[in-house]
Amino acid sequence: MVEPIEKIGPSERTEGSFLDRTRIIAGDDGLARLAYARVAVYGLGGVGAACALDLVRAGVGYLHVIDYDIVEYSNLNRLAFGYNRYAGIAKTKAFTDAAKEINPAIQIVSENIFFSAESAAQIIARECCFHADCIDSLSPKVNLIASLYLERLIFISSMGTAGRIMPESLRLGTMQEVKGCPLARALRQRLGKMAIPFDFPVVWSDEPPIKPICLEGKRRIQGSMPFVPQTAGHIMASWIVRTILKKQSS
Repeated sequence: MVEPIEKIGPSERTEGSFLDRTRIIAGDDGLARLAYARVAVYGLGGVGAACALDLVRAGVGYLHVIDYDIVEYSNLNRLAFGYNRYAGIAKTKAFTDAAKEINPAIQIVSENIFFSAESAAQIIARECCFHADCIDSLSPKVNLIASLYLERLIFISSMGTAGRIMPESLRLGTMQEVKGCPLARALRQRLGKMAIPFDFPVVWSDEPPIKPICLEGKRRIQGSMPFVPQTAGHIMASWIVRTILKKQSS
């Protein structure tokens, strides 16, 4: 007879590893491959935070994360580690704390670096074999993608997710296949001038974004909700994990 939950002691409820269910899918060899994998995530916003935390939960043993921002209260509606206790703290520090709660043994290199067009090539974490571009500023994004592509590094890039509410409109494919994304359109124009092919993997949405607004003469602010950015991050992390496991079996 199954014992009621209240009769099960705390130690019995916490036995095992957070990877027990992952092992069923990936196997011991897959878990070993994930543990030795090194992945870089550029940007810890709505997309990047979800991607990075998924990689932690999947058992990736080494992450290099780069972001210059702090956690603001306006981030809490979409940030995977968005909790009041992290408000005012650097996103890299908040992510590291959250990741260590899941896997205390994970190795994390974090850098608080401002993304600029000039520094994009310099911030590449070249010790990593897999890369997730989750930044949303056009010029640095162009130069980061171009550098990753020219160095023949394995990477995936996110297109625009703000101003959208329908996660079912997200797609995974190549840059050439993207339709209905203003950010991707601008990226293609600039990458085309740099002779960068459009055959790299991206996550995009063909849902028309709601236009940003201007608040009291300040810069334009784009609306967001948790659904699309976090789902895009989940898709990117899944692609990276599947790529790691495929490389193992190839």
